[in-house]
Amino acid sequence: MSGALSGIIGMSMLMLVTVLVFQLMDIVWNTQVHGHQEFTQRIQERQATAIDVESTADTTTDCLTYTATVANTGDTVVTDFTEMDILVQYTDSGDNQVASRLVYTSNWTISMSPDSRDPNAWNPDETATITFTLLLALKDNTRGTVVVVTPQGVVDSSYFICVCEAGNTGYTDALAQAADTGGNNYGFEVNPTNAFSDDAAFAENINGNGDRHRYYNYGLSVKNSCGIDGIEVRLDWWLDALGGSNSMDVELSWDAGTSWTAAKSDAEESNTEHTAILGGPSDTWGRTWSGSEFNDSNFRLRITSNGVGGRNHFLDWVPVKVYYAP
Repeated sequence: MSGALSGIIGMSMLMLVTVLVFQLMDIVWNTQVHGHQEFTQRIQERQATAIDVESTADTTTDCLTYTATVANTGDTVVTDFTEMDILVQYTDSGDNQVASRLVYTSNWTISMSPDSRDPNAWNPDETATITFTLLLALKDNTRGTVVVVTPQGVVDSSYFICVCEAGNTGYTDALAQAADTGGNNYGFEVNPTNAFSDDAAFAENINGNGDRHRYYNYGLSVKNSCGIDGIEVRLDWWLDALGGSNSMDVELSWDAGTSWTAAKSDAEESNTEHTAILGGPSDTWGRTWSGSEFNDSNFRLRITSNGVGGRNHFLDWVPVKVYYAP
């Protein structure tokens, strides 16, 4: 009896072990099949993924923030940008070699325009703009490499540069103003903001011989790697009547009004609007400038109305243009 019971128990244990082994083999098999399917899917997605970094451009004057224009030339939709990588390698302004992985949302962002199909997804045939900010500024007159990596591991790269190209800012308008001391201390007391733009409206200085007025926040942007060749100021102005040796002076400041250049003057008297150009492409107003001295924190322009006989001075527009080169 005990021998038969032992046989039954042994047979039961053998069957249990066989079932467990079979289940384990089934789990391993299914895991391998699933893993193979995932691997095959990743391979297929990778083969269907393609990108092209078409261009890069710097967006600041300090060689710190850039944009990369990247086309989705494959058949894969990218939706999870946290799985992407932006890698940069360059020489910084301190002459150090930098190789870093930038962090999504902190150091780089992505946008599609137009983004009419599946908003916030990077679809095939859509072009994305990737804006990335370096941890340290790129050294002047050098280039770095940006590498864009998709979630599928597909890679493309391009150079980004910190090089000044000769040009000018074009005429830029002031966005802020304030009366300065001098004369009756009122400056252009009537509608001074009318001198912000070229139109039919104008600022007016009433009977103000020696009155001075500041215009600033021109939004001028010049790379630090550029040399300043010249500065041009345009005055569109006139008088209510002729006589009295009237003129209009302009001075420039590079340190928020603490210091000023020597004045340039237009002494053409006219009772209809005329345009005077002070400075020019090769006139630096008696000093050597740096690009940072034109930012809104530093650059100021001051106008002085001169004359006798109680003349009124009218000013329609006072834009600034900066010429620069490597």
